[in-house]
Amino acid sequence: MSWDDRTPDEKKKARTEARRRQATDDTHLYLVTTGKGTRLLARGIHSARVLAGPNGTYHRT
Repeated sequence: MSWDDRTPDEKKKARTEARRRQATDDTHLYLVTTGKGTRLLARGIHSARVLAGPNGTYHRT
């Protein structure tokens, strides 16, 4: 679903969730390997989890 297709309530909920995740995120660096094998660096555990996806891995550096 694209951002433009969302209702105002859905947009508000998504923004609130993003703010909450950012507020509770740590500042450690994580080495992320996506399910397709791409290697990335992420700052924060929530970002690492999202970037890794269901088949990826991540660990703190």
